Amino acid sequence: MVDLVKVAARLEAEEKFTVNYRFPVRTVDGEVTHEVRQGKLLDVAEDAGLLYISYQGEVIWIKQEEVMELMPDA
Repeated sequence: MVDLVKVAARLEAEEKFTVNYRFPVRTVDGEVTHEVRQGKLLDVAEDAGLLYISYQGEVIWIKQEEVMELMPDA
């Protein structure tokens, strides 16, 4: 699992990250599935276990356990 305290410190040091994550999506028949998405990491809320992501021009939040991979931006 991603250590949000360390990630927050790296964000403060102006490092930039991309996140691959599982996002829950409800299908038309009401089932919840997960799709893999990727977005830019904007911020973290360590105490709440949340990451704020830019996805298709919107700011969304994801849970810490939904993170699959955290990569430095090239």
